[in-house]
Amino acid sequence: MPAEILPALRLMVEHWVVKKAPSVPPEKLTSEDLNHLARAAIETLSQRALGIASSAWGPLETVTRGWIVQRQKGEAPAPMGEDDFRRLVRFVLEGFSNQPVTTEDGPKSAADLAAFGAKSEETLPDGRRVADLLAKDPFFFAREHLAQSL
Repeated sequence: MPAEILPALRLMVEHWVVKKAPSVPPEKLTSEDLNHLARAAIETLSQRALGIASSAWGPLETVTRGWIVQRQKGEAPAPMGEDDFRRLVRFVLEGFSNQPVTTEDGPKSAADLAAFGAKSEETLPDGRRVADLLAKDPFFFAREHLAQSL
């Protein structure tokens, strides 16, 4: 399921050949491996964001413990390391931040947000037009919500 959320993750690791244990021959990542890797990257991002990681890279480090990875053909295999973990977590973060809005009647992307709001003649209690606010600052309501929540 997590790999479905991050479909481009498959492209990122498609050339990887992984030796997971000394007694297992190297092989490409399976769909199950990809799901474990995606889930671990998401959980690691979550734990690091909340400050509750039990180790530096949490679940991502646990899932890939002992992996020796050849990332590209002709490249020397090496153990998974901090750079790999950082790249995976950054990839997850970027993947989640670039997700399009998926409402039926709403805008399909952040770029459409101003045009969507511009059709409305709604005003705020202080008299400002919603369309004008969204044209200047598409995240106005998100900032308002955050400010009132804190």
